[in-house]
Amino acid sequence: LMLDPANNTSSGTEKRDIKVIVNEDALKRANMALPPTPGEKPGYVYVALYDYTARTEHDLSFNAGDKLEPLRKEEDWWYARGITGISANKEGYIPANYVAPIESLDAEPWYFPETKRLEAEKMLTSQENKNGAFLIRNCESQQGELSLSGLLLSDQMFSGQFGEVFEGIWNDRTAVAVKTLKPGTMDPKDFLREAQIMKKLRHAKLIQLYAVCTTEEPIYIVTELMSHGSLLEYLQSKTHSHNSQTQLCQIEMGAQVASGMAYLELQNYIHRDLAARNVLVGDNNVCKVANFGLARVFQLENENVYEAKEGTKFPVKWTALEAIHENKFTIKSDVWSFGILLYEIVTFGQMPYPTMTNYQVVQQLPKGYRMPCPLNCPKYLYDIMSECWKDSPADRPTFETLQWKLEEFFEMDASSYDDANRY
Repeated sequence: LMLDPANNTSSGTEKRDIKVIVNEDALKRANMALPPTPGEKPGYVYVALYDYTARTEHDLSFNAGDKLEPLRKEEDWWYARGITGISANKEGYIPANYVAPIESLDAEPWYFPETKRLEAEKMLTSQENKNGAFLIRNCESQQGELSLSGLLLSDQMFSGQFGEVFEGIWNDRTAVAVKTLKPGTMDPKDFLREAQIMKKLRHAKLIQLYAVCTTEEPIYIVTELMSHGSLLEYLQSKTHSHNSQTQLCQIEMGAQVASGMAYLELQNYIHRDLAARNVLVGDNNVCKVANFGLARVFQLENENVYEAKEGTKFPVKWTALEAIHENKFTIKSDVWSFGILLYEIVTFGQMPYPTMTNYQVVQQLPKGYRMPCPLNCPKYLYDIMSECWKDSPADRPTFETLQWKLEEFFEMDASSYDDANRY
């Protein structure tokens, strides 16, 4: 399947525009005022962009193309002296948005920044214009989006209820994963929320967004490719060897996930669907948190609880006690889910509560039931899981704490590991 906006014909291939959403630190500075232009000096010459007729005796009339020298700049109105044109050698007030520095882009006669595409086409095809006439206008794409082409899809990596994930090549050189949304399965706006969240979040242990295609359904989200797919599939495909090296590898994976989640914690985000299926694995066991479709951000400093709508579906066996029974989610709900994820890691992808139904889990958790320590799981690691499953969210550790506790394992030697079932 070939996506290429340069050609709309189809001969066994499908063509489609791709939009890149760029991660920029400038997002945080969007509302900040710009500093003064470097090097501007008194007497700097401006050129009139439009005609202006004085409305009071204190104003200065001018025609487009006249040159003026601002003497005093006061908000939207400047006191200026005419250099050329109908007000040469006269002084008065001029509207600041009617002039531009003489050597600036705004002063060029071919620059029409706010002109729409259709209007520009009409202007250029006017009989008054000679052959070769041109104009420059601002791109109508949303800020942070760029048009791209050349996305080649190949092998399907995953197919689920709401869409599919393909492996692909972007711009003939970059290996990518392409996530699609099946038409009609959910509101495209909700699907694109995931891309908007990924746009704002940038961390070594979070999956990186490359592009989105929004022109028509199916919608595409293009991300970095993690060669081994989901952590769940990766764990289930591994040989169950219970030795110190395997345990170190498992704990390292948990520490990486905790690192990514600690960043979300710092940014006031909650994931709400943290599980091995939503962590991707690359070369050298690199793990990154993915699938932010249920994520939410807290905008206010004193806001720390997200209340889900009635009827919202949750992955019960990964969901915290208070979220199941009260529909209330916090970052500490993600901590509970992280404890379940650790269980998945040490059991090589086994289903949590393997002998229980969702209904039984919902009934037993408020009574104090928690999963027992898995076979061959170090006691130290099971203690961390148990801390994640405390009844009170306030009693659960932060992800920052979880990260350093897991990383502390690397300071131990192989003799530090033991079978927790012996204690």
